Amino acid sequence: MNERLTADERRALLAGDGADAPPSESAEDLDLLAAVLADPATWAEPRPDLEDAVLRAVADAAPAAATRRPATGGTRRAQHGRSRRVLAAAVGVAASVAIVVGALAVTSGGGSGADFQSELSATALAPRARARVDVTHNAAGFRVELAAHGLRRLRHGAYYQAWLKNAHGRLVAIGTFSSSDGSIVLWSGVDPDEYRGITVTIEPDDDDPGSSGRRVLGGTLRAT
Repeated sequence: MNERLTADERRALLAGDGADAPPSESAEDLDLLAAVLADPATWAEPRPDLEDAVLRAVADAAPAAATRRPATGGTRRAQHGRSRRVLAAAVGVAASVAIVVGALAVTSGGGSGADFQSELSATALAPRARARVDVTHNAAGFRVELAAHGLRRLRHGAYYQAWLKNAHGRLVAIGTFSSSDGSIVLWSGVDPDEYRGITVTIEPDDDDPGSSGRRVLGGTLRAT
């Protein structure tokens, strides 16, 4: 059996099963709609630049409409009605694309997304140093991004150690590094909501897991 419908059959389906035939002025629109629905391109995935193309088309249509010779009588009314339908359809498509793009932007996130932040101050051991900290909570724990500048490379046998500290003075080590003039990623297993203090110390390469107390940077995390 041939599954393709003729133009008359498509028009009849679009008009419905009622006894009344569609008004004569809508017959052309039904033909156009039937042709659009029958075109396989109608159901294809939209191309990535669809939003920009629709907005350009709407913008280009305004100058073109302004240069047309004014119509009279029924012709003017018919053209006005068709123009309103085309413009409404274009605006509807543009709005739909904008909603989809906006939703993708929201789900993909924006901004820094940090849960805690801090500006660290330098001590006399590294007077030219400065650092910013962004802490983000995820399934693995707390990702600590330390963007530090001015921390010189230490001699062999020493390294920098970052710590979080709670209100009772308890320190938890969150990572080590040898120098910094950029971003370093550290990790914490303790909640910065309880461990708000953050420091960086110089540690000797020995068997002592405690802090040496030789702080080069320090600050307090704040929730964002």
